[in-house]
Amino acid sequence: MKQNLIKYGHFIAIGLVLVGLAFYLFSKPAQPRRLESELYQPEQDKLASILDEIKVFGFAGSPANQQDSLAVALDLYGAANYTEAQRSLETYLTAYPADKTARFYFGMTYLYLNSPEKALKIISPLSELRDFDMQDDARWYSALAAASTDQPRALGLFSALAKDPNSKYQEAAKAVMNTVLENPGKFSFQVESGEVLKCSLVIAPSTPWWQAGWARSLVAILFPIGGASLFFWRNKVKKLELANAIMGVERDRSDALLLNILPAETAEELKKYGHSDTRRHEQVTVLFCDFQGFTNIAEELGPEELVNNLGTCFEAYDRIITQQGLEKIKTVGDCYICAGGLEPISTNKQTSEITAADNAVRVVHAAQQMLAFLKEFNIRQAGMGKPAFHARIGIHSGPVVAGIVGIKKYAYDIWGDTVNIAARMEQSSEGGQINISGPTYELVKSHFACTYRGKVEAKGKGAVDMYFVG
Repeated sequence: MKQNLIKYGHFIAIGLVLVGLAFYLFSKPAQPRRLESELYQPEQDKLASILDEIKVFGFAGSPANQQDSLAVALDLYGAANYTEAQRSLETYLTAYPADKTARFYFGMTYLYLNSPEKALKIISPLSELRDFDMQDDARWYSALAAASTDQPRALGLFSALAKDPNSKYQEAAKAVMNTVLENPGKFSFQVESGEVLKCSLVIAPSTPWWQAGWARSLVAILFPIGGASLFFWRNKVKKLELANAIMGVERDRSDALLLNILPAETAEELKKYGHSDTRRHEQVTVLFCDFQGFTNIAEELGPEELVNNLGTCFEAYDRIITQQGLEKIKTVGDCYICAGGLEPISTNKQTSEITAADNAVRVVHAAQQMLAFLKEFNIRQAGMGKPAFHARIGIHSGPVVAGIVGIKKYAYDIWGDTVNIAARMEQSSEGGQINISGPTYELVKSHFACTYRGKVEAKGKGAVDMYFVG
């Protein structure tokens, strides 16, 4: 999953951004339906009739000052100056609270000033008065006021008007009911004041939560943020992977260099703890190899050519011991030292003996391959008129202590009498021969034909059993 995100993350990031934008654009809710009709405001025609009655005939037998006061208020109302009309009607009703017509228009001012609750509270009682000549108007505008405050009640009022053949608002009520049934949702009555008064019934379709403004905005923001986050995360991961890959290459190089210097176990311990303790190994077979008459060879060859020839031989030796699974210890001048059995072995006695013998056999095989290489090398030397390199090899098996000492320029080495005896085996050998000790012979005698040399005097060690291999 993570790899797929890294591989295709930029496509996914772009996709998330596009999904967020597409969702915002295409989840836009349907626009509210606005129903406008002259049938919604016939009270305007009624208003003109009322004003004419006041001016010509008087109003319900009221004194002139009452007529004049109401006429002023209704003139303000007719001019759509609803705030002043409301104040004037409120003053008028304080003096004449029983005037139903004034009360109706007082409630209408609240409706046109977008206070439907107050309008409903004033007009609704008038809609129930049969002796009120504007009862039908009161019923209609009560329904419109309720549309913004109490929709179930509004639907009941609209339904009653739609069924009343005597109502001048029947057709308008039917239109409202049909629209509401076709477009379920919230509806309200809106007024637009201006040169021409517009009264509209606005029906907003039901909107699911995902079409709500907050949801659309949230998705439109989160998807692009998610896409951008994924894009930056992918770039960061790729940079980290690249850095880790570079570090891995450098680490592998460092490990390879360290393993070229130290055995794997010692190298791992050094990396982990910063130091490595020396260890005792009970069964190690040590090989010493140098060149007979090297001093004379050095006199015949220049320093550069001598070093090149040594390099050629020792590189071949390195390949041989690597193939045999042995550990190179070091070179000292023309002397090459390696060993087998420095890796951990089983504590089981039988397995330990088999491992020790196998190590000794591998060391002897390596010695034979070294001599075989020198045979080919000397043929080339002879062809160029150069001196031959004849190796003396000595091998001994026994316990050693191995490890690194000091804190600078680490060098892996082995110590112990086994090392000293292996050196004496080499010194007591002859050019082109592999000289092994008695302990080594016991480990390899079933694998190689050996010639017993008898007890040979070794410097500092007395008489030692020695054998030539082959």
